[in-house]
Amino acid sequence: MKKLVILTLIICMVLSSISATTAVPIRNLSKIQDHIPQAVATMDNETPPDWATGNFSGIWGLNIAGQPLPPAGWLAGYYSNMGIGRFVGVFAPFNTTNVTGYIGGILLGPFMLGIVGNSTTGNKTYFVGLGGANTTHFYWRIMGFVGPTFYMYGVYTKFENVTRAH
Repeated sequence: MKKLVILTLIICMVLSSISATTAVPIRNLSKIQDHIPQAVATMDNETPPDWATGNFSGIWGLNIAGQPLPPAGWLAGYYSNMGIGRFVGVFAPFNTTNVTGYIGGILLGPFMLGIVGNSTTGNKTYFVGLGGANTTHFYWRIMGFVGPTFYMYGVYTKFENVTRAH
């Protein structure tokens, strides 16, 4: 009986902490969303936003039942600190040069919280992700509230002699 009570308390704590951790950053995501149009515009002229400390590029695809499918498209963007920081980027299917989607959010260690949307329709949704990075590469698995799971991986580069405002 004692083990059941402890297990029940642990489950309640986990469930309440999930809602608490997803509720807190949502307010901050609106600030990230404000930077998305700037990032989309600057991807064309290659002038990074003032807050960026590096850039990233890679591929994305679907992950069905834990099995990654072949990559579906490309992604690129800017970040500040790969660990605890923020990021914005754009993506599109392969064989497409026009940006069809945007992504942005915050990084908290191995966790990612953000917004992903369609540039043409204006539809958007929030997502959570889990992943990792080393000094040159990243791998993220992101999940929306409904729909499939996606993976993103590629390289990122820290800007040399960054004197930008954070």
